[in-house]
Amino acid sequence: MNKAEIESLVKTHLLAFGEDEGPEVAQLAEAFLALPETISVSVERDGQVVGNVLFTPFAFTDHPQTKCYLLAPCGVLPGYQGCGIGKELMETSIEHLKSIGTDAVFVLGVPTFYPRYGFIPTNKQTPYPDLLTMPEAWMALELTAGAVKPLNGKTVATEPIMHPEFWDTSAYG
Repeated sequence: MNKAEIESLVKTHLLAFGEDEGPEVAQLAEAFLALPETISVSVERDGQVVGNVLFTPFAFTDHPQTKCYLLAPCGVLPGYQGCGIGKELMETSIEHLKSIGTDAVFVLGVPTFYPRYGFIPTNKQTPYPDLLTMPEAWMALELTAGAVKPLNGKTVATEPIMHPEFWDTSAYG
């Protein structure tokens, strides 16, 4: 991915998340895009990126053989929200993740959006379990049958999101 493509994706997240969250989410997206293991899926309209979702490795330390990803962030430009872009992002990315042998995807996100695509609340641990005050926001999508049930113990995400503030749900609700 070249510099212009990265800048376009970062701008998409900046605008998608607005003045309050946009700068922090855009910075996180830029850090993820610098990592070679990050998976980026975009939707374009008229040659412009209008939505993007990123996936980074997510590991259960006692189950290193299970291939998991963390979904974050998922953003759609304001003028395209409510037009099916999020649905297209989710369906396209889930198919891609299945095609590369992903076992499960985890997300700390909007409890009314992700269940549409098969995500269900999970009791699997986040990297900062004491900060999860909205357990319904922590969800998993099992892509390999039976992969999620045996997972337990400590989890680790990629460095840019391994900070407590990204896992604290007390300000939401």
